[in-house]
Amino acid sequence: MRLKQFIATLCAALFIGAPLGQAVELSDQDSGKIARVVGFLLSQTHFKRAPLDDDISKAFLRKYMESLDYSRMVFLQSDYDEFNNKYGTLLDNLTKRGNVSPAFEIQKRYVKRLKTAHGWLEDIIWTEFDFTRDESFTPDRTKSDWPADEKAARELWRKRIKYEILGTRLGKRRGVEAMQAKANNGEIVKKSDGTPVKPYNIKDEKEKILRRYERFLRVRTEMDSGDVLQYYLTALSNGYDPHSDYFSPREAENFEINNIKLSLTGIGARLQWDDGYTKLIELVPGGPAIRSKKLKPGDRIVAVAQGEDGEPVDVYEMELDKVVDKIRGEKGTMVRLTIIPADAADESETKEVRLIRDKIKLTDSLAKGQVIDYPDMPRLGVIDLPQFYENCARDVGVILDRFRREKVNGIVLDLRRNGGGLLPEAVKLAGLFIEQGPMVQVIDSRQRKQVLQDNDTNIRYDGPMVVLVGKLSASASEIVAAALQDYGRAVVVGSKSTHGKGTVQTVMPLINWVRIKDPGKLKLTISKFYRVAGGTTQKQGVAPDIVLPTPYDYMEIGEATLPNSLAADHTDPLDYRKLNRVNDYVKRLTASSNERIKKDQDFAYILDDINTLKERLLDKSLSLNETKRLQEKDEEKEKRETRKKERKERDKPEETVYDLTIKMIQKNLKLGEEIEDEEKPIRLEEENDNEEEAEEDEEDAPKLDPHLRETLLILHDYIKLLDPKKQIAAKDSSDSNPVQ
Repeated sequence: MRLKQFIATLCAALFIGAPLGQAVELSDQDSGKIARVVGFLLSQTHFKRAPLDDDISKAFLRKYMESLDYSRMVFLQSDYDEFNNKYGTLLDNLTKRGNVSPAFEIQKRYVKRLKTAHGWLEDIIWTEFDFTRDESFTPDRTKSDWPADEKAARELWRKRIKYEILGTRLGKRRGVEAMQAKANNGEIVKKSDGTPVKPYNIKDEKEKILRRYERFLRVRTEMDSGDVLQYYLTALSNGYDPHSDYFSPREAENFEINNIKLSLTGIGARLQWDDGYTKLIELVPGGPAIRSKKLKPGDRIVAVAQGEDGEPVDVYEMELDKVVDKIRGEKGTMVRLTIIPADAADESETKEVRLIRDKIKLTDSLAKGQVIDYPDMPRLGVIDLPQFYENCARDVGVILDRFRREKVNGIVLDLRRNGGGLLPEAVKLAGLFIEQGPMVQVIDSRQRKQVLQDNDTNIRYDGPMVVLVGKLSASASEIVAAALQDYGRAVVVGSKSTHGKGTVQTVMPLINWVRIKDPGKLKLTISKFYRVAGGTTQKQGVAPDIVLPTPYDYMEIGEATLPNSLAADHTDPLDYRKLNRVNDYVKRLTASSNERIKKDQDFAYILDDINTLKERLLDKSLSLNETKRLQEKDEEKEKRETRKKERKERDKPEETVYDLTIKMIQKNLKLGEEIEDEEKPIRLEEENDNEEEAEEDEEDAPKLDPHLRETLLILHDYIKLLDPKKQIAAKDSSDSNPVQ
């Protein structure tokens, strides 16, 4: 696979759970044939090899009803009880017989309840709400029960609408708050095109909310048989594990377009429809989204606007393909996204991010180096690897050779935002630091084992090494971190665990099994990764030797948070030669790091954010009292401004950071020299940094985020603890391969 194709694959939007495109009607007979084959393939070829039985049937039913009603506000508890009594242990047998009638019966009940709720909404929304009353609402109802009866359901809808209106009153569209304030005071405020800025009008906001739910009702009532089958069989697939999905004929077409034929012009992000929101699930290195430093995985898009002054279009409950169409556009044009940040306290905490559409800059996807000089420390190096692309191991080798020339005494391999990529490249990369040996075990559903190993006896770098990981380190990056940890080759530092995705999926065209025109495709999990020491990265990820605090450890991120994720287990360890360069030093390295963190102001802020997040997680309800919410917002704003002021008053960092790109090495530039007209490598702030910090002027922002800075200090301690007689510089390599 060429690099360009690989980036395109990563850039794709994965359409799951939202009706898309043109209608696709399937006959009952064809739907039944597809269901029967999907059930058979899941039971026979999925890694679990679990029979389609009563246990799967119960999970299947609940997942289907939850996927239709993710907010738990449409169905009643009596609906679930009725269908559970009727079909709870029957869906397995019906699926085997090709009977999908429960899918349409349940969906029909859903539409009936939704129309009833819409009738309530039209009355509720024009109510004069009392925002001085002390009551609360929990927006995230994904783990809540369904309402007991219609009275309870109507009350939930009343609070939901009140919550949304309060959100507009609190300044939901943050980018125009200042202009609206002036307009509300009678000043005539105009946009750059001369159009007056409208003052806040609650009637306009209520009409927007009403139009949104009317659109949602229309989409859900116009679902065709292909849409229903998509929800139904995806629910069945998810009963086996969260990465197994059924793609209806329409979804299969979109999957093909977005994973193979996607143009690289856009914002460079993978999007997913999630409980009514369009969620960012991955930022592609080199794209406008990641380059902005104002977006991160987990952010939810609530509105999209075009150009400098286009009106934001509400996209909550909008079909994903339509949202994507609004975000994509001509290169060089502006798109403005109104988002709810992943770490926002509530949905009223929105911000606007302006992006210029562009083609993905492939150079930003490549491995990059940094050489760091301290006044009283040995020279250190950092390698930032965003993903495992074709020939990335070769590029890292080139950077290592340059580090040797620059007399770098130790390196940090930064994999914090590496979501995976080409497995063979991950094996090659780990082999740059180990003489030879196995790197990972892959076991399929029939317990057949394949061992991938590095057979090259050459070691490109044999000096002190630290691997920095985070919650977004997944799949192939976890394999590298695990291998270097199992061998005792490198100290692993970072969040409490990595992402925890240790499974392999394949996409099976159902046309090979069903003799109809277009039956769709089935994506299912077929294999599992195991470490050379016998453990697995699945669900538990890689636990570092030294933990650095981050709020992401307390967010619902990672494989372990997904329902029905495959369990962590063990297999037999492989025969490999342990280097044992780490264990003797971990205790002392950890103690020194903890002492620094106690005195570090940035980590004090991080620990404060963690405590705040823990409190929010204990009680996810939000007050509907306007005064209380305004007070909370004022306190948050004051906290951010105090931090920003303190950061600006600090002394300048003592370190000097030199960037090294592959192109700079090719041109044999000296440290500090820059290629004319080449953009500097993007330095992303650590995943917990707030938006104010991300918006600081580039020249004022520190070049090393708190986690990377502390990791370098750990590396320095590690170098000091090693045998002083040991050669710690990068090992000379006689077969250095320059980048062509």
